[in-house]
Amino acid sequence: MACLRKIKTKTGFVYHIDYSYKGRRYVMSTKTSDPKIARTILDDIQGKIARGTFNLLEYKQKDCSFSHFRDEYFQYAEGVKSERTIYLQRIHVEKFLKFAGDINLRSVDARLLDRWQGHTLQHVKPVTFNTERRTLHAMFNVATKWGYIEKNPFSELRNLKVQERRRFLMDDELELLFNSIRTEAMNSRNAHHRAIHHKFGLYVELLLHTGMRREEGLRLRWQDIDFKKNLLYVIKSKSKQTRMIPLSRRAKVILLELGEELFADFTPSLVTHKFIYFCEKAGLVGFKLHSIRHTHATKLIDAGVDVLTVSKLLGHADIKTTMIYAKVQRPVLESAIRSLELSMQPMNQKLLPAKAV
Repeated sequence: MACLRKIKTKTGFVYHIDYSYKGRRYVMSTKTSDPKIARTILDDIQGKIARGTFNLLEYKQKDCSFSHFRDEYFQYAEGVKSERTIYLQRIHVEKFLKFAGDINLRSVDARLLDRWQGHTLQHVKPVTFNTERRTLHAMFNVATKWGYIEKNPFSELRNLKVQERRRFLMDDELELLFNSIRTEAMNSRNAHHRAIHHKFGLYVELLLHTGMRREEGLRLRWQDIDFKKNLLYVIKSKSKQTRMIPLSRRAKVILLELGEELFADFTPSLVTHKFIYFCEKAGLVGFKLHSIRHTHATKLIDAGVDVLTVSKLLGHADIKTTMIYAKVQRPVLESAIRSLELSMQPMNQKLLPAKAV
């Protein structure tokens, strides 16, 4: 029978677990004075013993609390991940820490994750849950690599099926969006506001013509543009690699109109809020600024550009990311069937009986 015992230390006390396994008695420190955390570790050991999955060697390995590993992980991540990615990951990790407590990494098992999934889905949508799961799965892969745990518990927790929704804007929706921006710019009495609205319209249009991400457009500098060769260079992209984007005629006109300052006076929050504002004014629901990048990619696919080329233009590290755009739209399908019908018509006339022709 396992139980908790308080053991005095120089700074107070910590809980120890007194338990028996295969006829032998063991006492293990939980390294915490929090009774909830200690109880969680105790329940974990009792459950594994009862299910026959308890591994004594595992508990003799180096102990590591979740908070300690979190600090180590983000120190490592600063050298390999973008600031935006780290910012979002910290949010996901702190939410999990608040739910599970500062437990030992080895105490994260299937039962705890099932409880976490049920709790999380009471507050967020499945697509958000999948994002949080992916973050923690990647994080625990590092814990496995570093030898803190033998197996990633998140590998057994699958992504939830998400109802597919359209991520891109149709041509008529784009027209509504840009009309909304133009109308606001024209009707504004303040000259500064008119200039900001007009410039924001150019920003959205440039993203549409280049497929750049929000931050890539904001970080663009004059020296990154080669007007003679009609090329734009994205220097600090998400994949940490420089990529080259050919300039369309309209994109070149926009850049020349903006001048060397480009979007230096815009911030991520400003362009995000403005996009949501103008979408609401245009009656467009369910879109965000990143939808413009999706629209750019979808238009390339619909124009017959192969997926590999689209992947290079977008700067995707994995072509699987680009494949979400490869679902051909209805007009393309209809056009394909009409072409097939025309090519098959002479054959049909030969096969059908004379009275049926």
